[in-house]
Amino acid sequence: MIMPELTKDADKMICIIYKMYLEKIKSGMSKVASNAFEEDFYKSDKLLSKWHPDDITTTFLELGQKGYLKIYISGNFEITNQAIIYMENRFKNGLLDLVDFVTKFI
Repeated sequence: MIMPELTKDADKMICIIYKMYLEKIKSGMSKVASNAFEEDFYKSDKLLSKWHPDDITTTFLELGQKGYLKIYISGNFEITNQAIIYMENRFKNGLLDLVDFVTKFI
């Protein structure tokens, strides 16, 4: 599956969101519950919490427009199945590969 191209910031953000999703599952949450994110999700992340709020919003909306996120009017969102499939194929060893990739941003 070919997913739309992303800016570098959007690529970083989707990787971090996917990492959060996998960590929720690893901690025992269901996939459905792990898929739910709140509007201020970025505040708990080391990298994203340093970004300007306008940059968060712009990048977040880009991910929604490209089909990686399903954004609700409240600002809460879900990562889409298409994005999960793309990320599973991108990081074959799951969380280990992803954590290695994400730590390079910090």
